[in-house]
Amino acid sequence: MTGPTAVGGVTGATPEAPRTDPAHGVPDRTAADVADVNDALLQGLDRDSVLRLVARGVHRGLDAMASAVSTLERDGTLVVRAADGRVRPDLVGTRVPVANSPAGEALRRREPVVTDSGQAGVWSGSALGPVLVFPIPGLERPGGVIEVADVASADSSESRRFGAGDVCTAGLFAAAAGMAVEHDRVNTDLELSAAVLGAPGGEPLPETLRRLSAAALTGTGGPAAAIYLLDDNLTLRRAAGTGPTELLEDGAAGAAPNVAQAAVASRAPIVHQHVHPEGGRSGTTSPGAAQSSDGPGDGAEGGPGDGTENGAGPGADRRTTALVCVPLMSRGVVLGVLCCLCPAGSYPGRRELAYLSMVAGKAAMTVDSSHLVASAQEKAAQEERQRLARELHDSVSQALYGIALGARTARESIGQAPDRIDQPLAYVLQLAEAALADMRALIFELRPQALAEEGLVAALGKQLAAFRVRHGVRTRAVLGNEPAGAFKVKQTLYRIAQEALQNAAKHAQAHNVLVRLDASPTALTLEVADDGVGFDPGASYPGHLGLRSMRERVGELGGTLEIHSAPGKGTRIVARAPTGLWP
Repeated sequence: MTGPTAVGGVTGATPEAPRTDPAHGVPDRTAADVADVNDALLQGLDRDSVLRLVARGVHRGLDAMASAVSTLERDGTLVVRAADGRVRPDLVGTRVPVANSPAGEALRRREPVVTDSGQAGVWSGSALGPVLVFPIPGLERPGGVIEVADVASADSSESRRFGAGDVCTAGLFAAAAGMAVEHDRVNTDLELSAAVLGAPGGEPLPETLRRLSAAALTGTGGPAAAIYLLDDNLTLRRAAGTGPTELLEDGAAGAAPNVAQAAVASRAPIVHQHVHPEGGRSGTTSPGAAQSSDGPGDGAEGGPGDGTENGAGPGADRRTTALVCVPLMSRGVVLGVLCCLCPAGSYPGRRELAYLSMVAGKAAMTVDSSHLVASAQEKAAQEERQRLARELHDSVSQALYGIALGARTARESIGQAPDRIDQPLAYVLQLAEAALADMRALIFELRPQALAEEGLVAALGKQLAAFRVRHGVRTRAVLGNEPAGAFKVKQTLYRIAQEALQNAAKHAQAHNVLVRLDASPTALTLEVADDGVGFDPGASYPGHLGLRSMRERVGELGGTLEIHSAPGKGTRIVARAPTGLWP
C-alpha cells in the first residue's frame, strides 16, 4: 500500500467518474439522507444512532462498497461506532490504532486523504480499491474519521478514484457527525462531573461545601481548596476546606494581595501566581488579562499562551504557586468565593478554570438554596405562629373567658337562686369540653410526628371533635380502620380535610357535616360534605385561596380534587390520591 494522498476541497486527485458534482448541486437521495441526519440531531437522538445514519448516507451518496464512522477517544485510539455496506459483523465496537495509519494521517493533517488500497482486516469482501478517509471536526480535538471503501471491478484491477465531488459529499455528513460527537462528549463530561460533585441530597450545608472543596482538588490535582462565604458584614468566613488551608489563607488574605476579596469585587475568576523570594516577583491576573514577560501569560488559555492544558509559562516553575479564586454567584449576587491552590510549578488552563467554575456554581446554588429554604421555613413558621395565635384567640381564649364568666355566675347563683345553678354550670362544662377539644387539635398540629404515630383516622377524629364542639355542628365520621399509605399522602389528606372544615365553618352555615375516608390497594379517597348554602365552583372568589391550595396539594401527589356544589345545594369535596406505596 502506498502512502496516503491528501485531497483538498477541490484539489488533489482528479475524479475520473465523480459521483457528486458540486457545481450541479446535491443529488436528491443524498439531500434526503443529509436531512435525515439533521432531523436526528434536532430530535436529540443518541450519538450512535446519528452516526449510523451518517454511515448509511455516505455509503449511498458515494455509491461505495462500504463505509464506517469512528470516534477519537481520549486515549488517542479510534472506536468504530457505525458501519454500512459489506463490513465484518463485529466491526462496530472495535478499537483501531491511529499511529502510522491513514486515519492518523487525516487527523494530523485535519484534511481528507485517499489510500491506494484498503485494509482487509477492517473491510470484508473481495479485493479492495482506494479508501477515502475524511476527518470529523471537533472543538478541542477531532471528532474521529469517516472511512469510505471502494472495490475493484471483477474484471479489472482498477477502480475509480475518489475526487473532489466525493470529498464534498463526505463533508456534508462529517459536519453533522461532529455535532453528534461533541454533544455526546459534553454529556459525558457533565455525567463525570456530576459523579464527582454529586447532589446535595438534603445533607447539611457544611458537609456539602466540604465535599465540593474536595471535588475541586479531585479535578485539578491541587493540594488545598476552601470555600468562603460572605457574612452580614461582607467579610469572608471560611465555611469548608480540604487540605492545608493555611497555605490558601496565606496567599488569599495574608501578606499577598487579597485575591479572594478581589474576585468578589470583580465578580470574575482571578489567578494569582506567587513566586517565592528566590524566584522573583509575584503577580495577579484575571483570565484573559495581559501579563509581563515574567508573568503567566493568558490566564484563560493555560497561562503560557500556547494553548496547553495546565501549562507551565514563564515563572511557572517549582518556585511558583498559582492560586485560583472563583466567586460564588447566584441570581446575580455574590455569595462567597472558592479558592484552590494549583500544583507547584503549574498554571491553570482552560479545563481547570472551567472545572473550578462549575464547582463554584454548584456551591453557589447549594448556598442559595439553603438560604431560600431557611427563609421559607422562617416564613412558614411565622405564618403558623400567626395562625395558631388566631386559633387560640378565636377558640381557647374565648372559651376560657366564657368559663370564668360562667363560674362567676354560678357562684353568685348559689346564694341568690340555688335552683338556677344548673344552667351556668352546664355552660361552664360545655365551654370546658370545647376548649379541651380545641387544645387537643392544636397540640396535635404542633407535633409533626403525631400524625405518623397516631394515624390519619385518629387525626381526623380529633379534628371533627374540635369542629363539633366549637361550631355546634352535627358531624358524622365514616373512617374505618387506618389505611395503608405513605405519610406524605396522609398528611396532605389531613390538611385538605382541615381546610374543607374551616370553609364549612366560615362560609357554609351548615348544620351537618360528613367526613368519609375510603381506601383501595392503590388510592385513598377523602370526602367532606355539608348541607350548607353552597356556591358556584366556577365563579371567582378573590382572596379565598383555600380551594386552590387543596387542588395544588393533591395535584403534587398525582391525585385529583372534585368540587360538587351549587347555591342552596350544599358542598361535597372529594380528594383522591395514590397511596404512594407503589412506583
